[in-house]
Amino acid sequence: MTEAMRQIRDALGEEAIIVSTRDGPGGSVRVTAAVEQQNPSFEDVLHGHDDGGGYSGEEIIELVTDTLLKHRVPGTVSERIIATSILQNAKDPKEALQGALEKTFSFLPVNREMRPVMLVGPPGAGKTLMAAKLAAKAVMEGERPTVITTDIARAGGIEQLSAFLDILELPLGQAEDAKTLKSVMADAEDASSVIIDTGGLNPFDPQEMKTLARLMTAAEMDAALVLPAGVDAEESAEIALTFEVLGVRRIIPTRLDFARRIGGILSAADRGGLAFGEASHTPQVANGILILDSAALAGLLMPHVPKKAQAKPRTKTKKGRA
Repeated sequence: MTEAMRQIRDALGEEAIIVSTRDGPGGSVRVTAAVEQQNPSFEDVLHGHDDGGGYSGEEIIELVTDTLLKHRVPGTVSERIIATSILQNAKDPKEALQGALEKTFSFLPVNREMRPVMLVGPPGAGKTLMAAKLAAKAVMEGERPTVITTDIARAGGIEQLSAFLDILELPLGQAEDAKTLKSVMADAEDASSVIIDTGGLNPFDPQEMKTLARLMTAAEMDAALVLPAGVDAEESAEIALTFEVLGVRRIIPTRLDFARRIGGILSAADRGGLAFGEASHTPQVANGILILDSAALAGLLMPHVPKKAQAKPRTKTKKGRA
């Protein structure tokens, strides 16, 4: 604790305020501290209650911290979120969390720029299903998208996506390499949007990543990493970093409907500098996309505003001699 306090004073100065302390493994400690930067004063934000007897700043930060710990959010990411939560002047922990997420991460839906969208990621992440969902969303909005797959080697890959598109009365383009993909995309210049499904690959296999890199040069496009929630945070971060090197700038989390700890997707977005946009929270194709803005992300992390702990009544005791 003495060493932690020294580091805090060195980094933040003598005006630093200790927000919370927590014991860690092996005799370590975690200390959260901040300095005053805005009006109302930091101490008013931290310790003040509203007229209705709302949360104090300490209670808000404690609940935000507990939420991030529950979801196994890595310390480097959670500390930034916690520090930003302190300055939100929020009335409850969920509002503070949403404000902190808005300032910590980027949010940008994949279809905003009207460029072709390529879905990439490891095997089994849900790319084909997400391609079908994006196509269904476009059709329901009155568009007629072009859907292309490069996943022609996997058994059943083409058949699965074709089955979805038959319902939407959309054809499926196929491309086995970058040259073919470029040709198929050129034929789709008049399409309202282009969605490209790719085969699952090992992000730690240089040869497979080179193949993906060549596909991404077929035309200007937005590549989005499709990554399932519930994966180990460090593993997710390393996967995101390998795709970021190729120019992937977005992340589409999947399996949010049954993942109970989503620290991995926060870690991936942070390490890879990836923006949130669409996400998958249901196996249904129609209406199967969640727009993952800061409010939705806060809702996944903290579904309900935690109840305040009730203060225990104090009892007076009287000591005397028998």
